[in-house]
Amino acid sequence: MLTVLSRESETVQINRESLNPGYSRIVVTSDPAITGRLIGKGGKTISALRELVRTVAREHGKRVDIEVC
Repeated sequence: MLTVLSRESETVQINRESLNPGYSRIVVTSDPAITGRLIGKGGKTISALRELVRTVAREHGKRVDIEVC
């Protein structure tokens, strides 16, 4: 999904870090010109994405955070 928002999938890198068995962090790194699109106006896009991912993870007994760099 994040690669669709950027329009140029090669400018977005997504890495998953397992911090412990029930907790993961997704780190999204992109070109600074694209970062604004990923975050959205007032942070609405990234907030919605974080809420969606956290809800699904919670249903599976997990915790996932998304960090945009």
